[in-house]
Amino acid sequence: MATPSLDDTEFVLGYCPACAKSVLTYFDLGPGDEEVRRCLLCDASIIADFKWVTSAELEASGYTIVEARTCGNGGGCSASCGVRPRS
Repeated sequence: MATPSLDDTEFVLGYCPACAKSVLTYFDLGPGDEEVRRCLLCDASIIADFKWVTSAELEASGYTIVEARTCGNGGGCSASCGVRPRS
């Protein structure tokens, strides 16, 4: 299985009238379970001007991407390598 890379990921920007700028959006369900895109900053519904961007383009738009770092075993703070069985 291939390891996902941020270089292969695209993000959705949309114009938020409430924030008066292009913002990162997230997927949500509306009252009738319809797909809705919302502003990551203020949760307003975004209905137009969507643009798919790469991680480099997202950073150029003013966002910072921070990758989670692990010990290399694919786990995180809840990985079993940090849990010892009771004797």
